[in-house]
Amino acid sequence: MYDTEKRTYLRIPTRISGHGRLLCDPSEQPVFRDAPLAGLTGPGAFDARDASIPESLYTLLSSLNAKLDILIGMLGKDQMAADFPVVLSVVEISGAGLRFSASAVLPMDADMEVVLMLSQFPLRMAGAMGKIIRAEDCDGKTIYALDFTRIRERDLETIVQFVFQSQRDEIRGKKWD
Repeated sequence: MYDTEKRTYLRIPTRISGHGRLLCDPSEQPVFRDAPLAGLTGPGAFDARDASIPESLYTLLSSLNAKLDILIGMLGKDQMAADFPVVLSVVEISGAGLRFSASAVLPMDADMEVVLMLSQFPLRMAGAMGKIIRAEDCDGKTIYALDFTRIRERDLETIVQFVFQSQRDEIRGKKWD
């Protein structure tokens, strides 16, 4: 049998964590909001390097910013676990969906909201709504396949950047083997 499936996005193996929640209604609004702070992103973003401050001060401020991101991320973990009770272990990801194991048994064709922890330092998360389309047994674990049905453009871009960066890292690693 020939595989006639056409992929729009590259799918890669990974080991990232995430959280999920089952939806009562597929049109439900997402709980996860990762809104950028005003003035920090976008075309009118402020870049501290433009402020004519010394490079050493810029480095110090950048370091403090990264540490604050870590602290804020740690404080938000309890709220994340309350809002998204299903813990996910993602084994494959693409811009179209993901494959994962879960801390709970999930029904087929269920609608879910997922939040993915793409990076912990600095904290990078992405959220999406999707539908479970497949469940298969792999080494005693159930691996679910989820197709994204609704995803914000910035979350999709974050996932695609993660996939490309992972591919670049893998290629660089093979170069030295």
